[in-house]
Amino acid sequence: MSDRFLIVRLGAVGDVVHALPLASAIRAAYPNAHIAWAVAPGTSPLLEENPDINQVLIVDTKAWRLKRPLKALSDIRQCIASLREIRADVAIDAQGLIKSGLIVLASGAERRVGFEQRACREGVSATMMTHHALALERPHHVIEKNLSLLTQLGVDIPAREAIRFDLHERVEEGETAASFLGREGLSNGRPLMVIHPGAGWETKRWDVARYAALGDSWIEMSGGGLLLTWGSEEEEATCHRVAETMHGGATVAPRTSLRQLAALLRRASFFAGGDSGPLHLAAALGVRCLAIIGPTDPLRNGPWGEGHEVLHYRLACSGCYGRTCPDIECLDRIGADEAILALRRLWNSHEKYC
Repeated sequence: MSDRFLIVRLGAVGDVVHALPLASAIRAAYPNAHIAWAVAPGTSPLLEENPDINQVLIVDTKAWRLKRPLKALSDIRQCIASLREIRADVAIDAQGLIKSGLIVLASGAERRVGFEQRACREGVSATMMTHHALALERPHHVIEKNLSLLTQLGVDIPAREAIRFDLHERVEEGETAASFLGREGLSNGRPLMVIHPGAGWETKRWDVARYAALGDSWIEMSGGGLLLTWGSEEEEATCHRVAETMHGGATVAPRTSLRQLAALLRRASFFAGGDSGPLHLAAALGVRCLAIIGPTDPLRNGPWGEGHEVLHYRLACSGCYGRTCPDIECLDRIGADEAILALRRLWNSHEKYC
């Protein structure tokens, strides 16, 4: 087997988090390998300080579409040159899209590994690969799907307890997070819960009033602190609506980078939110999660690991992965009382082992 690998998984946050165990498994099998990763700029910070990754190549396909044709063509040529400089012997498409397949193809790697056609979101990408991981027939998490690519590399799939994410924190990031939580009175020995009410799709956004009721119940049952986190300005406004609807006691986080958000999540005891990047980041960091799942499959896209609570109302259309819906019944059927009971189960379990 070669000693130069390229992993292609451009984004989003949760998707990159779910592909991290792929890099750690390759590193464990080939300690001296050169492992490069092609990633979108918005999620590239997740790969910083990662001991499993030697090189990060930022590929901004969205920017190409916004530029004038000649400038976009120049940037694409530069990207191809950078891909060739990696000199990858093996390139891995962990995304299954046409664009990710083209990036793998442009790398010049002789061995190109991806999913078989029926396991790709855009099946044409499979035609650009030389080796294909068979689609898993049993129900599975997306992390298990990603790790199935190892079968084409001669690498053993790690046991669940051996799966690693290697999300490292810089000293200054930890100090900044601790300083903020201290100023807000959130690091005085009380448990901390983070609620992230936002999500990229409207079909993943649970009701503001229900998040508020959940927050109030958390403070009442635990005496702990509550931090509301956000990414976009729209999500910030949602956090303020949640805080204003509560009886009090919630802190809205300041603007954070992705790595600063991770530092705050590390210091939480619990996380609550929908199927979003912060949910999967929290789970990867070992935070116990209350996941409120709408149109996605909770088995495939729920929080990874043990000890979580997942709420999902199954309908005939469940697993549609629709980004819009006329009524979003799958989320609407999940009431605040149900979420509060799930949170209490998490809290009671926490108290039992404290």
